[in-house]
Amino acid sequence: MRNVLIYHKVDENHLNYLREKYPNYNFYACTHKEDMEKYIGDADALISFKCDKEMLSKANKLKWLQSLAAGVDIFPLDEIKKRGIILTNGRGIHKIHMAEYAIGVLIMLARNFHVMFRNQSKKDWNRKVHQGEINNATLGIIGLGSIGSEIAKKASALGMHVIGAKGKITSVPFVEKVYSEEEMGEVFKQSDYIINLLPGTKDTENIIDKKYFDMMKEGACFINMGRGSTVNDEDFIEALKSGKIRAAASDVFHQEPLPESSPLWDMENLIITPHICGESDKYFDRALEIIEPNLLAFEGKGEYVNLVDIDRGY
Repeated sequence: MRNVLIYHKVDENHLNYLREKYPNYNFYACTHKEDMEKYIGDADALISFKCDKEMLSKANKLKWLQSLAAGVDIFPLDEIKKRGIILTNGRGIHKIHMAEYAIGVLIMLARNFHVMFRNQSKKDWNRKVHQGEINNATLGIIGLGSIGSEIAKKASALGMHVIGAKGKITSVPFVEKVYSEEEMGEVFKQSDYIINLLPGTKDTENIIDKKYFDMMKEGACFINMGRGSTVNDEDFIEALKSGKIRAAASDVFHQEPLPESSPLWDMENLIITPHICGESDKYFDRALEIIEPNLLAFEGKGEYVNLVDIDRGY
């Protein structure tokens, strides 16, 4: 029998379900590092958000690593490739709740909730705060994967015009125009709201910088839900200060937790959330939709879902 270690909080009902449905596997679940270290040496498969070099060095039998996150930039990819470990990610788990986060933030920015929240803390009854709409506005999505596609669907239903950029130009439902990565500037030029969903790779490091912020329309807003590493912090701060970006929301940052010394905390036109747009109380329910076919693939029954191209990093 093969041993599967789940290094994440799992409800007992989920664990019992896996044990009953897949009796050819021994499932172990833990949340503490000390417990993880007891099991990882015998693990044939690891299901986790985290697997650093230290963990990998102790996982001598590991053959398959299932990331519970979509991005795998935090994993030691070179070592995973060297050892021939199969890597699959959590792409698709997040599309519903991250799309809901995006729609919530879009409406908050349009209605200037961030201004009213600050007024509330000052007991300032100001009815002159501008109230806009997302209806008939243009939404630009950088990264039209499963999350971007779901956001496009929901935004379109609310009357938005959606455009976007992706690596390979193909039609995407509810997206009126798809641009290539090289044409990403067109999305910044035309959009009233821009959502960044780019993964963290060598090619995307600091890719969104002054060049793109300068292309933004007057009064446009920026939302970062991809990876903090994809946005140049200094240029982002300057664009917020100058008003080139009317308002923004960011859930991800180069350094997390965001240091208290970061000037981003003091930006009155910025909504900061602590890397939670990918969290949901239904997370593991959706993760099972990927884990289960991959358990079968690990036995040679079918193909892996979300197999990662390690050279490309996603």
